[in-house]
Amino acid sequence: MRRRLSWTTRALAAAWLATAQVSGPARAEQEGDGPAPSPAAAEMLESMREKGLLTEDEYEELYRRQAKYESQHNDESKLPGWLQNWTFGGDVRFRVENRNFGDLPFDQTYHLGSDNVDVITNRGLGDETRARLRLRLGAEKQVVESLTFGVRIATSSESSFGTYFNAGGTSFGSSFPSDPRSENVTFGDFFSAKSIFVDRLYLRWQPSFAPSFALTAGKIPNPFVSDHFSGDFLVWDNDIQPEGVAARYRFDFIDEKLWMDARSAFFTLQERDIITLNGFDSTTNTVDPVLPDIDQQNPFLIGFQGGLYARPLPWLQPGVRVSYYDLQGIGTRLAAAMEDLGNGGTAIDKNPLFRLLGPTNPLFENGKSDGRTKELVVDAYATMTPWGERWSITPFFQWMSLIDANSENDGFAVGADLGTPDFLKLTVMYAWIGRNATISLFTDSDAYEGLTNVKGWYVAAERNLTKGVRLRGAYMLSHQLQANCDENVDALCDTATSVKVLAPYRQTTLDRSRWQLDLLVDF
Repeated sequence: MRRRLSWTTRALAAAWLATAQVSGPARAEQEGDGPAPSPAAAEMLESMREKGLLTEDEYEELYRRQAKYESQHNDESKLPGWLQNWTFGGDVRFRVENRNFGDLPFDQTYHLGSDNVDVITNRGLGDETRARLRLRLGAEKQVVESLTFGVRIATSSESSFGTYFNAGGTSFGSSFPSDPRSENVTFGDFFSAKSIFVDRLYLRWQPSFAPSFALTAGKIPNPFVSDHFSGDFLVWDNDIQPEGVAARYRFDFIDEKLWMDARSAFFTLQERDIITLNGFDSTTNTVDPVLPDIDQQNPFLIGFQGGLYARPLPWLQPGVRVSYYDLQGIGTRLAAAMEDLGNGGTAIDKNPLFRLLGPTNPLFENGKSDGRTKELVVDAYATMTPWGERWSITPFFQWMSLIDANSENDGFAVGADLGTPDFLKLTVMYAWIGRNATISLFTDSDAYEGLTNVKGWYVAAERNLTKGVRLRGAYMLSHQLQANCDENVDALCDTATSVKVLAPYRQTTLDRSRWQLDLLVDF
């Protein structure tokens, strides 16, 4: 009778084990004798043996069979090698936004730089409410132990800069299929599909023998943007994903108490090597170039940043950074874009636009121009959590200057982050951005309208609604910083009266405001 019961139980146990949902390590070693079944299956077999339902031989046979079955099942369910070791993630943002540039006076002539006109698109804006969308999807794969491949795609819309500059019918504008400073797309266009671009594509090398060092190349995350305070977007729009190579190294003077973070990068902005020609002159055996293509360089940026951080108390972490940027090879189109957005005068050393002034002008540069601008940035913060992370306080300060310019080249931002999104995170900031305080092409395109020569307030509040879902609101108020140019030389002011071929000086803003309401979903 016992043998018959044992046989029946054995059959039922084998059937149950073969179809059971297993969990835990299927290849755990048991006393070094080989693979073992899952903990649940092993526990059931052990219980049946202790109750006398299985003999020792039956227990060992079922144990081996179950271990073999689970091992084969796990091998068959494994992903192919090229699909393993990937990390996926992304986010989507739904935004309702209002931009109020004031009334549109239809009964008068508009003046660029003095009326309610967008000098970049040459459009009157007025009061506009719109819906916008941003989607980002990314993935990383560890190719080998020290090498990681990353890619991200994102939405974006076409853009242009320098459109108002022209000379003799030759356009100085630059158009791009996607906006370097924005990953937003606007609802409309009769439900047309929205464009998606490769936003990041890079390799990161972090050798095991030097884990504090990392080298990243390709279209990369911006290494110079701080992750310690929210107000670091005046020098670099956080949507910009630069292209080139960047290195990072951290050195701890005192472990977790005092450390240094050093970063450097080489970014390529543009590649232009084609000269447009007028035609062949048989008398001189020459071909004349058509401006501005003779001035086109291959602009690049070199950046260095050093940061010193400390944790003198468990609830206090201050930090200070010094950054230096050197933008070289500025051609006419890049110079035109920078001046469209606010820079001008001596902000660009050897400004290629000055070639167009004529040989009688003392600023005229005969021959190939090679513009250059250099920027110095200093910022500091201190995160304090005496009442816990939820009630953190982070005051911050940032100062910036284009050190080549001799006027209007100071800017600063002062503000604070209060709390965390788990309850409520509040950011308050006031900024004063001189015309030549920072490289206008890179400053944030939302706050202060993406221009220099502006001052104003920025306030934002953010709260987590549930895991992976956040609600955020922001309000921005900007004013024109200086109505008139304070340069001594008219030509450096870009005034239309003295230099016909250069754009009129940009009165970058009157009273403008913007509010945004965002629903963000992270996954």
